[in-house]
Amino acid sequence: MSRYSNQRLEPISEEITPADHQVLCLGGTSSNLEKLPSRLQRAKRSSPDFKARMEEFAYEMSYLRAELQWHKETKQILLQLQESMYAIFNSLEDALCRATARLHESEQEYLNFWQMDSEHKDGGYF
Repeated sequence: MSRYSNQRLEPISEEITPADHQVLCLGGTSSNLEKLPSRLQRAKRSSPDFKARMEEFAYEMSYLRAELQWHKETKQILLQLQESMYAIFNSLEDALCRATARLHESEQEYLNFWQMDSEHKDGGYF
């Protein structure tokens, strides 16, 4: 009977993100995919032909540029979303301040209508 060690296993390093998986499903590649050990082993076995390697480097450079452009566009979109969220937050905050002020005015009008003395109240609503 063999004994098993109780040591934790090392995490699997060949993990990809959902975005990388989608890129792969659509026939593309990303730098994360190219860094996978299985891809690196295949690259090591490639031919030492200078022209072929230059073509591979040009291809790699093109998709790295495309990936970098995608990251820039995504960052810009997220910054615009952040700006919109700040504007919405400020708008809601202003609306809440106006509603609170109007509520206090309405309370005063109600108390005046019933000729109640608002000075005896603790500043609360009614």
